[in-house]
Amino acid sequence: MRPTKERMNKPDWEQVGKKRRRSDTLAALQPKVGDDVIAEAHRWIADWELAVNGYCDEMKNSGSPAIPGNVFTFNVLRGQKWLPIRAFCRHAGQETHMLLVQMLAHGWSFSSIGRSHWPELSENRARNRASEACEAALLALHDFWCQQRKTEAGRAIQAARCFRAYPSLPVLCKEFGLARPGMRKLIDRGEKMLNRPRHGLTAIGG
Repeated sequence: MRPTKERMNKPDWEQVGKKRRRSDTLAALQPKVGDDVIAEAHRWIADWELAVNGYCDEMKNSGSPAIPGNVFTFNVLRGQKWLPIRAFCRHAGQETHMLLVQMLAHGWSFSSIGRSHWPELSENRARNRASEACEAALLALHDFWCQQRKTEAGRAIQAARCFRAYPSLPVLCKEFGLARPGMRKLIDRGEKMLNRPRHGLTAIGG
């Protein structure tokens, strides 16, 4: 069934020659940013879908069994998905966050993003500016979470070493600001890292 003219005028469509087509900004940027950056973008989309809309296609189609819960645990899960989105927004700023929302959450084309952010420029210049800005936003997202994961890995290793030296959960819970279940998980994760071959720890600075 052919899309209506009204549908093809939405921001997630773009003009290509004399035709309009559904935009795919991630596919257009993939050769420039690489697969790892695109994978990070898809993780952002999954978090956004669950946090904002209350569903996640990735989870629905994963084939994994449903996790028992209720409306309260589900709302907690949705709240947890907001954390990485807001963390990056605080780090990169509202403008970069809005680029991700328009590009990843709403699927806007470069042309639509360009008109939204740089209305004073010509169509082609605004589109090019949008492409460059979106590329920079994706790279910033990837770099930020790579650094965050390194920091979290270092914290887990520190927790495991502390527990080896002084095996008292109450003391560590207070020091790390975690409840017992979270502290236990952090220690277990650190133990797994410490038990790897030594060359696996050099990147973490353990």
